[in-house]
Amino acid sequence: MLSRNEEAISASLESLIKDKFQVYKLSVPTNKKTTRTSSGNYKSIFKGRGMDFDEVREYKEGDDVRLVDWRVTARQGKTFTKVFKEEKERHVCFMVDLRSSMRFATKQAFKSVIAAHITALLAWSFAEKGDKIGGLILSDKAMQSFKPSRLERSLMRFLNEISLKTREKNNLKPIDEEISLQTACWKLRHSCKSGNLVFFISDFADLTEDTLKCFASFSKSNEVILINVYDELEGTCPPPNVYSVTNGSERLSLDMHNSQVKKTFVNYFQKRYQTLKNFSAKYGIHYIPVSTNMNYVDVVSNALRKKSR
Repeated sequence: MLSRNEEAISASLESLIKDKFQVYKLSVPTNKKTTRTSSGNYKSIFKGRGMDFDEVREYKEGDDVRLVDWRVTARQGKTFTKVFKEEKERHVCFMVDLRSSMRFATKQAFKSVIAAHITALLAWSFAEKGDKIGGLILSDKAMQSFKPSRLERSLMRFLNEISLKTREKNNLKPIDEEISLQTACWKLRHSCKSGNLVFFISDFADLTEDTLKCFASFSKSNEVILINVYDELEGTCPPPNVYSVTNGSERLSLDMHNSQVKKTFVNYFQKRYQTLKNFSAKYGIHYIPVSTNMNYVDVVSNALRKKSR
């Protein structure tokens, strides 16, 4: 997995490229319908010539005579033609969160590094199926969009930028509304048309009701998967002590001897976790929680395998 110390705090482009060789471990959904018109690996609701046989029907004037089913024609005494479902592509879009709140972990690697590798693993997997890969990278300084493309050099640019963002200096200032999860979600919503597969990979630290509304809006015309990357310490209390914490402009002491402080600390994470879980179940959105101490390849693969059943 992530053995070298430097790979625990930032994701090199080399390591993200190596994720390509773990694709065989991953099970990704490939049987969803889409309305796009260019060819690819997804079954379309449109009928036409393709590789996936659908049915036979009576021959109509103008039908391609090469598609006549002579066996059925001989059996029925009428001319029947074969109808195929065309295979269509859909864009696979990623919103990957690499802001300061993601640069934390007590096990294996930073949340940002885990998020980067999950993105790379999924991107390589869909790219190998001929799909167009694009999305949005959310960092402390900006949001950077990437148009969906089937070209490997475009995917490499996307992964390279992810790598660079994991190495940016931490910005401990409060989250800027211009680069919030909510803003990123709506920006991606306006740029994505229907029929896409959309992954949101984040710790969802600044989750709001408006963000949830955006997810719900997305899910009406796209397939949405939320991947919640977290550290186990976020859901449990650190050892009793007095900890100094800062947001970059203010500093305070966190007294973990105090039972009320401990309760508030745990509830902050548990409430967000449960909100995402309940919301996803309500709207038919697939929710995948991934802890930094887990084997993220196995967790994501198993979750998608269950989803495709």
